[in-house]
Amino acid sequence: MRREFTQRENVLLLFLVIVLLISGYVKLFMEPLSAQLAGAQSRLATAQDSLLVEQTKLAQMQKMEKELENGGSSTASSQPEIPAYDNIDRVMIQLDAILSTASDYQMTFTDVQFGDKLVSRPIQMTFSAANYSVAKTILTNLYNGRYCCSLSDITVSEENGASGATAQGSVTSKSVSVKLTATFYEKYDSTAAAAKNAAKASADAAAGGNG
Repeated sequence: MRREFTQRENVLLLFLVIVLLISGYVKLFMEPLSAQLAGAQSRLATAQDSLLVEQTKLAQMQKMEKELENGGSSTASSQPEIPAYDNIDRVMIQLDAILSTASDYQMTFTDVQFGDKLVSRPIQMTFSAANYSVAKTILTNLYNGRYCCSLSDITVSEENGASGATAQGSVTSKSVSVKLTATFYEKYDSTAAAAKNAAKASADAAAGGNG
């Protein structure tokens, strides 16, 4: 024998149906949509990282091409200077000025590499910038600085917990962390250096003998 539901039971059943419909909608539509949106934002951030790196590489290539085109012309004086060894003090002054716009930075100095005519001075850097635009400006200023250098191993990543996104949800205003190696070059004459070191050793030996 079938019993009719009371009004209270009907209301509860209706409420249950509504809850099930809402749960089904969230499960079938909202969660996949949210996952797709998060994936799209992550891909956008990755694309912007790659774009910044590629823009820096393009600027390097364009500058090199310009140097080749202007080789031997009157504009050669405007090109970055290759100073004589040892120019580290002046390089540090330049780096401090360029990186002053960074939120913070660290530098690690690796072994200087000597050739017959050139010295390579690699400096590993990590710096934080308020956004991609500031990071790009710092990289450009590093490459276009007074003293000749090359940039390599550039990686750009959005900092954890970065804030400052625009109302539209753009990630371009978020702070970023940049890692790279800047290699500065200096003129070096191995023959003259060897003669100088020999003369110094001879002088030291003579001073020791007199003592």
